[in-house]
Amino acid sequence: MVRISRSLAAMVIVTALLLMIGTFAAAQEEVTIVFWSHGYDPRVVIDEEIIEQFEADNPGVTVEYYVGPGTDVDYITQLFTAISGGEGPDLFNVLNLGVPELIESGIVAPVNAEAAGFESTEALIESYLPGTLDDFLGADGELYGLPTEVANYALYINAQLFEEAGLDPVEDAPETWEELLALADVLTITDDSGNITQRAFDFAYPLPDEVASPVITYASMAHQLGGNILNEDGTEATVNTQEWADALAFIRDYGAEYGGPDYASSSIGFYEGNVAMVVSGPWYIGLVGANNPELVESVVTAPLPRWEESTVNDVGSYLYAYGLYVSAVADPAVQEAAWALAGALTNAPERYVLEANLLQPRTTVLENEDVQGSFTGPFIEDMSGPYLPIIGDVTETTLIFYRAMDRVLYEDVDPLESLQIANDELNDILGG
Repeated sequence: MVRISRSLAAMVIVTALLLMIGTFAAAQEEVTIVFWSHGYDPRVVIDEEIIEQFEADNPGVTVEYYVGPGTDVDYITQLFTAISGGEGPDLFNVLNLGVPELIESGIVAPVNAEAAGFESTEALIESYLPGTLDDFLGADGELYGLPTEVANYALYINAQLFEEAGLDPVEDAPETWEELLALADVLTITDDSGNITQRAFDFAYPLPDEVASPVITYASMAHQLGGNILNEDGTEATVNTQEWADALAFIRDYGAEYGGPDYASSSIGFYEGNVAMVVSGPWYIGLVGANNPELVESVVTAPLPRWEESTVNDVGSYLYAYGLYVSAVADPAVQEAAWALAGALTNAPERYVLEANLLQPRTTVLENEDVQGSFTGPFIEDMSGPYLPIIGDVTETTLIFYRAMDRVLYEDVDPLESLQIANDELNDILGG
């Protein structure tokens, strides 16, 4: 991975912050915290170091740290199976899209702000960028989790390919989808047989080897046009509208013209050096570095494009997050210790940004010069979009959108017709 240990000063600050957290009442007892988290190697390294320091600062507290399978689907399935069987962890880190049902059923406990190292819940909320805790609130207004990562999507640019085409990767970065389309003719390269050997840009498609979410990009484009996933009171799906159809038609038409005869993973193409632009999250730079270290220095980021004349919601992509939650059925002493550990794991936001490319949206991040000077700038500046709305099981709803896209991309179904099918499927979930 890349950008490891970029700032010794940040390390010193982190150590000081951890020492300020102190101990808590439960530390007088022998307490074991069973902690599960999804797999992401750069974050795991930091987690383990913070856990080791936490145990040293709190004698009598032991943390059993389990890292689940790398894919969210496998991990969420394993986690929820354990929870439903009464054998779940005391503290767990998971994609927030899968948590609302746990909150509604009372399985997760409200945040203990004092145990997490804050004077009050209000002080905790004020330490985060406005709106970034919205998806961690229950219907009762209580805060139920602390984010380990809040992510959105932005545009990755291969500066070398831009420069080879006579373009400036900063000045010529497309601000709109129409400008991006205009760059396609300049940056697309074909061989003597007319086969595309370099793609100017490509979308994430519903493919097994694609790491970026096709749904986040597509839904965000529709939202920019004024489309919404749900009506105002959240009782009905609203993806069968012209805004959604227009966004899907743009993706279809671009892919047919500039994506080559077969749809392929844009994420892989970018780090292989044959795609000039791609949309992804801040964590993607680590994947680029792991597969093509030399390319990292040529990466420039820019905000997600908007629509030139038809933008209704002038925001980037929808937000999504991973967060720490505590089991409501754990012993009270374990709950208190678990929230103290959660506080430690979310009290080093600069380190997670600089070493693991994960944005913990604490206000202190904006004040850190190293973070401001990194490639994450456009992500932080564009973190104004709402959270991706949640409908039922995240895997099931994702597949509904995948099928809607597949029908248009591969079966030549009209976008509105395909979206009506998807809308009916979403309403079936809401009705159920």
